[in-house]
Amino acid sequence: MQLGKKIKALRESKGLNQTNLAKKTGLYPSQISSLENETIAPFQDFNKYKLLAEVLDTDAQRLWRTGQQDRREWKAKEYIEKAKILKPDLPVKEFCPIPILNEIPSDTPKFTEYKFPKGTSGEYFEFKVTDPNAFFLRAGGESMSPEIKKGDLLLIYPNEKIENGDIVLIKNNKDQKKIRRITFQPDQVILTADNSTRSVIVWKKKEDMPEVVGKVMKIIRQK
Repeated sequence: MQLGKKIKALRESKGLNQTNLAKKTGLYPSQISSLENETIAPFQDFNKYKLLAEVLDTDAQRLWRTGQQDRREWKAKEYIEKAKILKPDLPVKEFCPIPILNEIPSDTPKFTEYKFPKGTSGEYFEFKVTDPNAFFLRAGGESMSPEIKKGDLLLIYPNEKIENGDIVLIKNNKDQKKIRRITFQPDQVILTADNSTRSVIVWKKKEDMPEVVGKVMKIIRQK
């Protein structure tokens, strides 16, 4: 159930109107009304959910989680409307809200109906792309340092042609996932790190069945 519907159902079960609930929680009646009618994004502040939970006799954490999921979907719709994103099957030729993942996906992620697959932060970064399946990955380690640092946003193109020396996201059938420079050989794939402290990885095609998830096209360092 969405947050607005949940709050309305709990409020009515307590015999409260919106004004009563606002007085008991310290919120404004307009905030209660907007939440229930879904005309504003849900709160980000956990303390507001605690106030609501105390009055409505419900779990604050559960209420907060519902609110955050609704908030991510609200923001997704807001960004997409603002950017006037093109249809998924067409090349994108303007700035669009590109989803950010916090971990390497096992497969090319599908972002439909504003739902966020596992590993997705629920954030977007507006950028101009030409691959309709493009996504950002937030770098989580230092294996490709100094070019890629922890926290950098990596723009990934799943449909880009891969050549030797490219930085790619790659996985094998053991679900081992890496960001490395790639070298293809007839019977194996060699993965090297820019960080000299990391060892070279060799995946044999017959043994590990390596698969490239996407090519790193752009590195964005956020301050």
